[in-house]
Amino acid sequence: MPKLNTVLAIDTSHSYYSLAIINSNGVLSEINMIKEEKPSEKLIELIEKSLRKANLDLHDLDCIAVGVGPGNFTGIRIGISIAKGIALALDIKCIGINRFRTLVFNDSPTLTIINIKDDIYFTQIYKKMKPISDPIEENFSKIINKKYNKKTIVSGDNSLMISQKLDLKCGKKNSLSKASEIGTICINSSNINSNLPSPFYVKGPDAKLPTQPPPKIL
Repeated sequence: MPKLNTVLAIDTSHSYYSLAIINSNGVLSEINMIKEEKPSEKLIELIEKSLRKANLDLHDLDCIAVGVGPGNFTGIRIGISIAKGIALALDIKCIGINRFRTLVFNDSPTLTIINIKDDIYFTQIYKKMKPISDPIEENFSKIINKKYNKKTIVSGDNSLMISQKLDLKCGKKNSLSKASEIGTICINSSNINSNLPSPFYVKGPDAKLPTQPPPKIL
């Protein structure tokens, strides 16, 4: 993928909006705020505000980067939909970055951890900035009773406690992804999958198809 000059990054996978505009010199503007009603309208408003802060307009962008989760189901879909729409209108790339990737900062083996509720976590292992395992759901006991490479960095929710239990190095101390991190990954990486983004789920949403057959039409 050719080098990107200016990226608009969006992350709506949490309980807040995160937007940033990044180029090779660093972060030009960044906004993080609690979500409100009518999220689609508010997100468009914040994109316009981010561009004004960076003294740019939409046509100065080379790429839209968007957080694809795992996280808030509705927020992820709204963020991806708006990112795709802008990219299509401008005829530029739209790239999805998952939340595990934002917990990796160097080539060292990294155990990325996202706490989803109580004692349950999503985990995935990276090495040289790439996943070497599928993301899985596991509890705290399983995590600390596995064997890991001695050079492994533990990064994400409760990483300080888990790294101490495992006698490993600690990376980022929470799993909250920010748009500036997503945009920086795009700027600095040359091997990102440039297919259109889609939601990243470790397991499907809670909604299930009905098990009963549809009623007969008389």
